[in-house]
Amino acid sequence: MRKCVFCTMPQGEVSRMIYADRVCGVLINKLPVERGHLLVVSKRHYKDMLSAPDATISHMFRVARKFGRLEMRKLKCFGMDIGVNIGGVSSVHHFHIHVLPRYSSRLLHFAYPGRNEIRKKEIKELRQLLSI
Repeated sequence: MRKCVFCTMPQGEVSRMIYADRVCGVLINKLPVERGHLLVVSKRHYKDMLSAPDATISHMFRVARKFGRLEMRKLKCFGMDIGVNIGGVSSVHHFHIHVLPRYSSRLLHFAYPGRNEIRKKEIKELRQLLSI
């Protein structure tokens, strides 16, 4: 069985973490679909949202909403997708919520990761803009 990428996150990946509490953390997506693509990740391992407790789900969506509002203000995005993939379309089987800024009304391929890994300079910039 493959190890969970969120449960066994290498130390170098922790630099993308911009928020953490007892239930979840918020990461800048390593393969963003758009600038500011965040992941709200449960600290405990749940295969997906369907297997997570209600309290965890509610808390994580409140955190996603908080960061969505922050991104609307700071990144001046057109809109936002906040969502969860379950099953076949998800490449990571650990409950997480995508917070995905939209900069135009064009359709995005939300189920697929971005093609380019985020640069350290952009991580630093987003960390400064989105720190709470």
